[in-house]
Amino acid sequence: MLLSELQNKNLLIWGLGKEGLALTEFVKANVKYQNLYLYNDSEITQSELKIYHGTDIDDLLNKVDVIIRSPGVSIYKDEIVQAKAKGVKVTSSSDIFLSEMLKNRPQTTVIGVTGSKGKSTTSSLLYHALLALGKNVALGGNIGRPLIELLQEEHDYVVCELSSYQCSDLSVSPKIVLFTNLFPEHIDWHKSHENYYKDKVHLVAHQQAGDVCFVNDKCEKLKKYCAAYNLPYRYYNKKEGFAEIDNVLCENEKPLLHIEETKLQGFHNLDNMAGVLSVIKYLGLDTNKAVKSFKTFNGLPHRLQKVGVKNGILFINDSISTAPETAMAALKSFDVPLGIFLGGYDRAQDYHELAEFINQDKNVKVVVTLFQTGPRVAQTLKEVLKRKDIVVLEETDFAKAVSEMYEALQKVGGKMALFSPAAASYGCFKSFEERGAKFIELFNNL
Repeated sequence: MLLSELQNKNLLIWGLGKEGLALTEFVKANVKYQNLYLYNDSEITQSELKIYHGTDIDDLLNKVDVIIRSPGVSIYKDEIVQAKAKGVKVTSSSDIFLSEMLKNRPQTTVIGVTGSKGKSTTSSLLYHALLALGKNVALGGNIGRPLIELLQEEHDYVVCELSSYQCSDLSVSPKIVLFTNLFPEHIDWHKSHENYYKDKVHLVAHQQAGDVCFVNDKCEKLKKYCAAYNLPYRYYNKKEGFAEIDNVLCENEKPLLHIEETKLQGFHNLDNMAGVLSVIKYLGLDTNKAVKSFKTFNGLPHRLQKVGVKNGILFINDSISTAPETAMAALKSFDVPLGIFLGGYDRAQDYHELAEFINQDKNVKVVVTLFQTGPRVAQTLKEVLKRKDIVVLEETDFAKAVSEMYEALQKVGGKMALFSPAAASYGCFKSFEERGAKFIELFNNL
């Protein structure tokens, strides 16, 4: 939706987190609306703004022409469905940004990055590489700055990290899209895994002739759902082009970079780099300089982050891990005797494949299960494990879990405690960042 379509309308901004507040300031300064209503699901105190909450939404829906929803507001929410049925237009800050860029800023190249995992690191790597190549580039969306703020600036490139929440109902698509992977996530928001898959790949639903989408050839599910749109996809992680081959980043099977030459942990980051280089080459830029830039990239907090060492045991914070697939990727990254923490908010994910993986991974010596999914993960492990050398501990208290892992690893000669929960943080924490910070705090208290 364009800004011009908001003029003289009764507007409702739903959700007042970082993005919602930035949107509020932008709309107040740039849109001639009739009325502007602000609503948040929970009450916000100490604000100079009039903010509605709770059951106020029922009355507000009868007063507005357009709802600008924050990412956390599901398009499947009853009130949103009812509003659409009444003829109320529903849009988002991301859609307004992309619409404006397509129509009024064609000189700026917008690159949309998404995937079940790896999108933050991939977006940041691409941003880092473009900076190293001397480009005027901004990073925004799910990471970096709110996209709406970037409408007031001029850039050569804007790298947008977009979540499934942001992709789900876009009316326009970026000219360049990069998909990292696809596996079950966010069933609480999307109502089903099928909806999640479709909403994720909806990012390319409105691509036009001349636009391009890069797809990770390793991910069969991603390729399956991308097939819904008849687009001339370009595939990376194939031998022809940029790919991770035998834990080495290659171009046409020629080695370019080992992960040990970077500051990152985890071979899966080479997949991300292959996607980034594919985009860099498509843009006609220097891929050799981009590879060099990877060596100076510091990585992101809570993503296989080294926390510290106690008594010879290295603690790794991978709180970003919210799915079984990410925990398996984390385990693949290390070749030392270790323990892993598993468990979090239950989103009906299947843990059998992870349990089978742990059964086959001789490095895993201790598993500590936690939080809401802890009992289900522990039960799955008991059903699957054939080995007698794995200690499975069930715990309800986070602090006790960390101390029990520490003690158990000392008994079995373990060298690493890996916090890669394979589940969301909700229920006990506001975000994976808060969960990771708590893990670091508990390590420091050992």
